[in-house]
Amino acid sequence: MAANDKLADYGPTEKISPSLPTASRRFSPQVAAGTFCFVLALLFYYGAVLRIDFKRTHFLNLGPYPDAVEYFAQAESILKEGAPTIQIGYVKLPSRYPPGYPLLMLPWLKLLPHNEILAPFRTNETVGLLLLISGFIFYFAIGRPLAGGLAALLLATQPAFITFSRSSLSDLSGGAVIVLAFALIYLGLAWHRRLPIYCAAIVLGLSLCIRPQLVFFAPLLIAMTLFPANGSWTRWFMHCCLALAVFTVAASPYFILNTVELGHPLKTGYEFWVPALADKRAAFSFHNVPTQVGMIWSEITGTRDQFRVANLFGTGTYVVPAFILLSALGLVFVRMRRFEISAFLAGIVYFVATVTFTWADARFYIPIFFLLVALAVLPAEWALNEALKMHFSISTLGVLMIFLLSCIGYPSQSGFKPNLNRSQAWDALHYANGNGKSVWYEAQKEFIRFFRDAPGIVLSDIDPSYLNALLPKPFIAAPIDDHHYYCYSRLWHYGKVEAIRLVQSGLDHATPVYALLLPSIDDDKDVQRLPSIQGYSWKRSEKSNSRAVIMTLTTDAAAPTLDSTSRSMD
Repeated sequence: MAANDKLADYGPTEKISPSLPTASRRFSPQVAAGTFCFVLALLFYYGAVLRIDFKRTHFLNLGPYPDAVEYFAQAESILKEGAPTIQIGYVKLPSRYPPGYPLLMLPWLKLLPHNEILAPFRTNETVGLLLLISGFIFYFAIGRPLAGGLAALLLATQPAFITFSRSSLSDLSGGAVIVLAFALIYLGLAWHRRLPIYCAAIVLGLSLCIRPQLVFFAPLLIAMTLFPANGSWTRWFMHCCLALAVFTVAASPYFILNTVELGHPLKTGYEFWVPALADKRAAFSFHNVPTQVGMIWSEITGTRDQFRVANLFGTGTYVVPAFILLSALGLVFVRMRRFEISAFLAGIVYFVATVTFTWADARFYIPIFFLLVALAVLPAEWALNEALKMHFSISTLGVLMIFLLSCIGYPSQSGFKPNLNRSQAWDALHYANGNGKSVWYEAQKEFIRFFRDAPGIVLSDIDPSYLNALLPKPFIAAPIDDHHYYCYSRLWHYGKVEAIRLVQSGLDHATPVYALLLPSIDDDKDVQRLPSIQGYSWKRSEKSNSRAVIMTLTTDAAAPTLDSTSRSMD
């Protein structure tokens, strides 16, 4: 049977009953097949994400810098002090990034008081799991259980989803809230209820606190203007204005925070920390299109040759060619109705904004990748329905083959330098465990093991925001000199002079002063970076080992050292 003859059966309808399938359909082959695919998706998610022992990976370094470090530091600051800041020395400073994702970490921070470093990862694991479960329930509720199982399986095996479900970044939560907004708009139009559309306006407004560029999905709210005007036109116009007002109010916390921290609603932390970026070029320009298109084409065709963030948490691949082809086939099954008009308009606006953005990074397209699942599931649902009815054709077998290739992620690239003809599903199940430990986390853990009871100032070549988030109070961490990730701000500066002042203030208050260094080939060169204080010298602690080089600042005169104090405590 031709695909066009099935559009009415598998495309969205104008009005869908919210009730669950009746008892006569509850055990249909479609329900059984959908449930089976959903179970497969959960099993794959467990094998590729949930079973990871993060302490056996380098993930606890919280790369890439400074993104993940600042998210984590903000979460710790919100929990302990009620403000989304990062700390360097004694100074509390604004972060480059909004606090939406750090707020999502708070429940896990409270549940993991002694393993708080795992909070970013547990948060994304939870978001990913909820996305799989809620997607299946959504399709089941609208009477398409087979589509629900297929959508869950397609999403679970998508490389971008797996990679960022085990990351410490905000990309997954940003994509998840956009999927939620689209689902609410769909239900509002399908059930002829305005409440879900208002909820979508709230979700879209709050999404700016996760990633500001998600504002470009705001055209999705045109769905309110497309809502059937069964009553008066005045009432219809009032609802349109009210939806916009709800979105504005929900988005206001982002702008209020910018105003409080940076003095202007449109200023971001980037303008505080890296103002030169804003000075050099416009954020959006059509001159950026060739670079962006080249990056997208290399991703679709599997010809990338650059290291990317996805290599830190996964295989380096975001999507596979088979999934893109399956999504393109889904366009054949789309009927342009109210939801589709608003959905495509929002997607196109976001895509145009992203493709003209200064920075070419496939992470910014993750919401689009997730939304493509709704397209890719249409041909897969049609083909599997035909197979269940024993109606086989070349089209049916072809679509099923593409669906299978999409799920196993073959052919694709993995690793860096990229290896060709890999299966993403196979590599996802074998990637994470045993790929090395976090040198930052291990170093601070060793330091705390010996000096927990002697708090003081810690100069380190480890990111100071990272250390201040993990070290117990009243430890204070700061850089050794001006070689750190926060050296480009015009409004705040920390260099050798500031390091000396910090150390001198500690000595004036009889506060112990330490240096925590990562082991390197040339330890002496790193030690030479430490500030020189007259009458004091840096001594290598006997507690130093292959995980951490620990130095203590002691007086030149014969006097008990910090090491001897520590040994007496032991």
